[in-house]
Amino acid sequence: MIAIIVISFLALIAAAFSIYLSQRTPQSDETGNRVLPAPHVVGLFDPPDAIVLVDEQQQTIASNRQTLLEMAGSGDLNALAQARLTNDGELYADVLDNLVEWSSERQENQEALVSHISKSNELRANKRLAQRLIETWKTLPDRRSTTEMIHIAALADDAETYEQALEAALECWRRGKLAQFSAEELVALFVSQYWVIAPEARRGGEGFALKRRLLGVRRELATTTPAR
Repeated sequence: MIAIIVISFLALIAAAFSIYLSQRTPQSDETGNRVLPAPHVVGLFDPPDAIVLVDEQQQTIASNRQTLLEMAGSGDLNALAQARLTNDGELYADVLDNLVEWSSERQENQEALVSHISKSNELRANKRLAQRLIETWKTLPDRRSTTEMIHIAALADDAETYEQALEAALECWRRGKLAQFSAEELVALFVSQYWVIAPEARRGGEGFALKRRLLGVRRELATTTPAR
């Protein structure tokens, strides 16, 4: 009797242990391969963190933009170079516009801005500055100011504006107001600064018209002497 009880007790323990093992054994597919639970994949940034990061970047960009615009509005010429380093064409244009607006307050401001851009190998001008300089240049044209005016017009990267500057200088020369230039020197100035204009501005209809006008000027000055 005691033996039967012991055997039954051992059988019960074996059954319980067998059930326990079956619960701990990983599931298998029909081929007998173990099926592992799908891993929980976490991205580099969870969505909330990504949103925060983008928002912080936008705030930084906006803050830097506002700082540069304020610098330009107060006449800080360094703002232009800093804007160029951002490779943001729209920002550069806005900063330059603010500086041009500042330069309109006094002649000294315009001279400082023009000189700053002229002496740089990287900064560009715009139509507004070039056209304003053409008008102020007419009051007292000389060799230095003429060279500077033509250079700024070229840096504006606008064929029509460059032709306007060329025609203004040519008219002064015809009237004898630029006797410091020989015909050959004036042609050399026009042609050399033509290549300063951005390539894309030298293409198209206006660019082609400017090139033809330059050829015409070369022929004209080859047979013309300025008035005395």
